[in-house]
Amino acid sequence: MESPTISNQPPKQPLVNRLGFFVLGGVGSASLNYGLLTAANHFFGWPDSIAYAFSVGLSACVLFFWSYYVNFRTSLVWKNCLGRYIACFLLALLINYLLGRSGLKHYGTTHLVRFLIVACVQSFTGGIKFLLYHFWVFPYADPPQKEPAPAAS
Repeated sequence: MESPTISNQPPKQPLVNRLGFFVLGGVGSASLNYGLLTAANHFFGWPDSIAYAFSVGLSACVLFFWSYYVNFRTSLVWKNCLGRYIACFLLALLINYLLGRSGLKHYGTTHLVRFLIVACVQSFTGGIKFLLYHFWVFPYADPPQKEPAPAAS
C-alpha cells in the first residue's frame, strides 16, 4: 500500500534527463549566440566587443527560460532558488564574455573558427552551469512537511 504524501510536488528530474536537456540546450545556445554575434556584426556594424556582449546576454536570457521551465524544473520556486541562480548566472556571463571575447580577438579570423570559439566557450561555461544548477541552484524538492501533532487536552 502506498503511503499518501502531504506534498504533491514533483521530485527533481533524474541526472540523465537533465544532462540530455542540457546538451540540447547547449547546442541551441551556441547556435543562437553565434547567430546573434554574426547578425550584430553584419547588420548593425557593431564591433566584436559590443556584439559579443549582446549575443551572450540575449542568449543567456533565452536559456534562462529553457533551464527553469524545461531542464531544471523544480518545485522550489524563486524564494529558494533566485539568489543562487543570479550568482551562477552572473558568474557564467562573466566567464563566457571574458573567454569568448579573448578567443575572438586573438583567433577569430574565419567564420568556422569564430563558431568553434563560441561553441567551446559555451560548452565550458555550460558545464560549469550544469554542475552548479544540478547540485546547488535547483536542489531536490523539500521533503514533505509533517502534519502538526494534535494538541493534548
